[in-house]
Amino acid sequence: MELMNTPMNFNISNQNENLIQSEQNRKQNINVDQYFVEKNDQSSLEYNTYTIRFIFCNSIVYLTSFFSLLGSLTLITLFHELDLYVKIAIISSGVIFSLILMIFNVYKIKLIKDTSNGKVIVKAINYLCFPKMKLNLDIENTHFYILKIENYDENGSHEYFTLIIINDYKNLVGIDLDKSNIKQKPAKFFYSFDEVYRGKYDEIEFAQVLNNFIGSSGNYDNPLFFDINKYLNKVQNKFFNDHSLSEYMKFSDHCFTYHLKKPVESSCIDSIFIFISILINIGIIIGEIILLASKNEDGVKLIAVLAVPIVNIILYILYKIFKYCFDNILRIDCIYSKNFDRVFIGVVKYTKTKYINTFEYQMNKISRFILESKGNCNFNLKVVFKNNETQQICTIKNKTKDNLEGLAYLLNERLNIISNNNIS
Repeated sequence: MELMNTPMNFNISNQNENLIQSEQNRKQNINVDQYFVEKNDQSSLEYNTYTIRFIFCNSIVYLTSFFSLLGSLTLITLFHELDLYVKIAIISSGVIFSLILMIFNVYKIKLIKDTSNGKVIVKAINYLCFPKMKLNLDIENTHFYILKIENYDENGSHEYFTLIIINDYKNLVGIDLDKSNIKQKPAKFFYSFDEVYRGKYDEIEFAQVLNNFIGSSGNYDNPLFFDINKYLNKVQNKFFNDHSLSEYMKFSDHCFTYHLKKPVESSCIDSIFIFISILINIGIIIGEIILLASKNEDGVKLIAVLAVPIVNIILYILYKIFKYCFDNILRIDCIYSKNFDRVFIGVVKYTKTKYINTFEYQMNKISRFILESKGNCNFNLKVVFKNNETQQICTIKNKTKDNLEGLAYLLNERLNIISNNNIS
């Protein structure tokens, strides 16, 4: 008992209390919140995503794929006496058709905003969850527009909405004559997707939502609806449809394009071949069912199975020949160099991926561009040099002088500006 009251024990007790108090003070001074952090997710720091879906497309693709496979199995069940290789061919055709639908149809569009690099990434994802198309666009060049299209029939009016993603190349990234491959491959100025789902928004509001998402300006003069008559100070045609894309598109002072065909519509040749192809394929399928049900030789049955791919290959070759002969040119692109000392003209093929021909000229060597009439609404587009030599660029068919006044003006506009500056 006496040992507990000694000074040594008392000092030890005080030291322990001081240690406990100092330990408590240290615990109180440590901020525990510093150990709680947000998830280091790049998508929340630098990237934002927005998903665009479609109306009815999902159910149509899934149902068509299902009935394609069901039809193949039904044929095998009804005609169970068929040879094994014929059954395999039928099932394979159903599977291949279903895969084609899922590969080439877009399930959704995913927008990814990369703020740090000033880019917007557009992914068109198919039904197998693979990107069918991937675009890497500059935010300042990118704009969204919802095109409302109304169709009228005996049951009333029907409307559907097309998403258009515009790349106007205003900063010249992608069309610079010195730094890009624009001379080898035509530019893609816009991408369209039908039947987009807008949710609670109308077409104007939904376009604004998409533009706000990437930070694009809402005050935007859409080049897809460039009014050439207004630009030429001509009287507006009373039948002008402001809901259809213009044949003339002026994206900036450095770039414009003229479409010889409607930008998003199929040509007459396309429509004819689609109609003929549908009729022929229906006839072949009916004939195949009859032949496969009968007790013909195996060789006859094999020919029946191979008839669809062979006939469609022949139709495709004929389609290419007709397009080349009668409907080859889609549009004419005109692109100026950064300081306007050169001009590049590309005659774009109907496939939109290749040029039929390309030309590049020094502006100080050009006198003017002319359209030489050949009669019957046909014109030769030519360039006249200052030494009076000429070079033909292309032949434009089935167009009147009124149709081509805008092309003549736009091609010569920069030459006139240079001439006026020299006079001054």
